[in-house]
Amino acid sequence: MRIHLLSVPNTQPTAAFELDGFCLRTRLFAALLKAIGHDVILYGVEQTDVLGVSFVSMLTEAQRKTFIGDTPYQSVPFEFGSPLFMHFNVACANHIRSTKQPGDVIATIAGSAQAQIADTHPELPFLEYSVGYSGVAPLAHRVYQSQAWRHVVHGFTGVLGGRACDAVIPPWFPISEFPFVARPDPYVVYCGRLVPSKGIATACEAAKLAGVDLVLIGHGDPALVTYGEFKGAVSHAERNHLLAHATACLMPTQYIEPFGNVAAEAMLCGTPLISTDFGSFTETVVQGVTGYRCSTLGEFVQAIHLAPELDRFKIRQRARNLYSEDAAQESYRHWFRRIEALRGDGWRDLAPGFEAYGTRAVEPASLEVQESYA
Repeated sequence: MRIHLLSVPNTQPTAAFELDGFCLRTRLFAALLKAIGHDVILYGVEQTDVLGVSFVSMLTEAQRKTFIGDTPYQSVPFEFGSPLFMHFNVACANHIRSTKQPGDVIATIAGSAQAQIADTHPELPFLEYSVGYSGVAPLAHRVYQSQAWRHVVHGFTGVLGGRACDAVIPPWFPISEFPFVARPDPYVVYCGRLVPSKGIATACEAAKLAGVDLVLIGHGDPALVTYGEFKGAVSHAERNHLLAHATACLMPTQYIEPFGNVAAEAMLCGTPLISTDFGSFTETVVQGVTGYRCSTLGEFVQAIHLAPELDRFKIRQRARNLYSEDAAQESYRHWFRRIEALRGDGWRDLAPGFEAYGTRAVEPASLEVQESYA
């Protein structure tokens, strides 16, 4: 299959824009598509560091900077009709018109902000490959980041049943980048944007009441930090080091979290997660096994005290089973088989589909791991 993969125009699709999660997902998805045998035409700004794709620049770096002005690139809103997206979308739509072939598809992670391109090419399937937002394109085939978020979006959009070609595939990560520490240091960590909705006040108060050190990583308003040591926006390597050495990671998000990359990243290090008790956390956190989901301040304090007793090997192994590139490749292969079936029998397609798919997306029957402390 040949895939026209749309990047997001607030960034270049390179590692230099690592603070933008949509940019990260685009780069990882492009690499995954190549790994499972698809041809990729990547549309973006100026340049990319993704290997093996055909890259088409739709904006110059100077144009990108002019459109976003003083707004930090990771804070640019994704809005249909914004001058940034309109300019980018028109350029992409025109290029696709001149190069499209029967059997092509278009893929985005920007939802309705890039639906204009789908409207221009209605004969090409429009794929939203990692939905962690509510602004979905009406006619797209979707992959949601969690079951919880699928149902939230159904509520937003008035869907009372199912959609046959949609799927749930968790985000995936380069697992070799996440170190493992069997005997962590005596501190807990908060990693994320410094905004009230991320629950930073809860993280600070719970750590203080528990009598443990708190290390905070991220960008935003430092005035929100009322306890602990604020490190700022550190490099990926330093962030992963701090995640791995912590006794627990605090993620007391106050809104419904579509997935929460930090949850998976912490657990890939073997670090227990302490979170609120709704949204994607009901899928990512196995209560009392990989962390604790909390509903009161007292429960957060208790969870901090209990976290050092959890088995970090089991936590890491479960995360590796669920959030590795290998797991994602299996799931996306199956999803693309569904999309290809639309050109034939569609929902009535009788080809088997479960030989590889679904084994990693459900809770393992056993969390026992064959791994030693050596």
